Amino acid sequence: MQTFSSSTPIAAPREIAWEVMTSHELYARWTPSSRVDLEIEGSPEPNGVGAVRAFRTGPVSTREEVTVFEPPYRMVYRLLNAPLPIRNYRSEMMLVGEDGGDSCQLHWDSWVDIVIPLTGGILRQLMASAVAKMAAGIAEEAQHRAQSA
Repeated sequence: MQTFSSSTPIAAPREIAWEVMTSHELYARWTPSSRVDLEIEGSPEPNGVGAVRAFRTGPVSTREEVTVFEPPYRMVYRLLNAPLPIRNYRSEMMLVGEDGGDSCQLHWDSWVDIVIPLTGGILRQLMASAVAKMAAGIAEEAQHRAQSA
């Protein structure tokens, strides 16, 4: 199993960062995906537990399911399919900060099994780079919303 993590400071209240982090519509801004669709609504909110989100890039679609949804702190998801030779991909996103504070930290931890031997380092680096780009996008959007409020 390969693991990777990122930690991103966000100059915005945790509640604003949570809104951005859990909004599937925004993810197309920070990924190569042209669209991110909510195929199945979750509970207690549309992007909550059970939500299935599809990241579409041309004819390729990657689907993920939200398995834990604890506002405004923690969300866990798993990939249902991927265009890469991986399986059992799971990520946990946690927002750490004081209630009512004006900043927080996004901790994003991921675990994945690599299917093809000797490709683990390259695939882990590719996925870690994608996660870091998404985390930076979440931080930038949350900070923009906090400044506009």
